[in-house]
Parts: sequence; structure tokens; C-alpha cells
Amino acid sequence: MDHKPTLRGRLLGLELRRVREAAGLTVAELASRTEQSAQRIQRLEDGSAASPTPDPTLWCAWGAEASSVINVLCRTATRIDVFAPLGLHPSLGQLDADRCTAYVLEGTAVDRADVTVRVIPRGAELCPGITHPLTRFALADGPAVVFYAYVHRALFTEEPDHLRSADQLFERLTDVTRA
Repeated sequence: MDHKPTLRGRLLGLELRRVREAAGLTVAELASRTEQSAQRIQRLEDGSAASPTPDPTLWCAWGAEASSVINVLCRTATRIDVFAPLGLHPSLGQLDADRCTAYVLEGTAVDRADVTVRVIPRGAELCPGITHPLTRFALADGPAVVFYAYVHRALFTEEPDHLRSADQLFERLTDVTRA
């Protein structure tokens, strides 16, 4: 069966790799210590699952799971773009200004030195239909992940339509804030 990565599997794999590397272990050493094959450890780190149609969406209630996913994404993303018209969501931590840009409406106070802030001028026209704050995490391996923070739940997705919309939004925001 063809193994395709799931979003949940990719996130678990990123964290497994981080912990293994922090412990100074190779894949072979971890495999030996856990009585697993090196191929199994590698598949876990790659996020592979025995599913021909992996689910590209992950819903989490606010709490430990959503916080863990956000922490993994903040730590491992090569680029983070945040559409935060009224300010950054407090769950976004472990950022740095070299790889994180937050787009906020003119007059919104952002008291964080760990992000590059770009101000959206009042009256600027944005992509139609984009009204909800969102964050795009670009990952080195695999597609980006889009995060939507809702009141009671967090949505993480790699669905192509969401990725396309996020890409269009951030291209437009870059143009609008450059002028």
C-alpha cells in the first residue's frame, strides 16, 4: 500500500524527530532502543500512514492538543505569515522577526519584538471573502499548514483550496503594505 503523510502524522513526526535529535540519537539508535525497525522510525518521522487518502484537516478543542500543534508549527516552520487585523493570537509563541510577519490593521497595537509587523492601511481592499484571522506556516517538508483560531476550536489544514486562498491573501497583503 502506498503510504501518504497525514497532517497529524506529519506533526507527530516533526516532534519525534526533534526529541530524537535533542537526545543525540540517530534513527538506528532509536530503533534499537525501542525495538522497532529503522524504517518504521523513519516512516513515523516522515508522517507516513497506511492511508491512500490522508485527512488534510485537524480540528482541536482549545487545550493541550491545540497548544502542542501550535508549538510544533511555531518551532519548525521555515516561514510564518499571520493575518491578524486586530492583533496576534496569544497562542503564537517561539517566533522570530526573521521568519514571522504579522499583518495588522492601521491603529492596532502589537507589543512584540519577535515578529515583523506590517500595517494594513485603512480602506485597503483585501481578497474577497477573507475576513477571519489566519496563520500560514510554511514547512520544509511537505505543504504549508493554515491555522484558523475559532472561539472554541482550532482548525489546522493543508487542503489545497485553503492554501491557495492563504497564498493569495499574503501576496495581496505584501503588495498593500509595501505601498
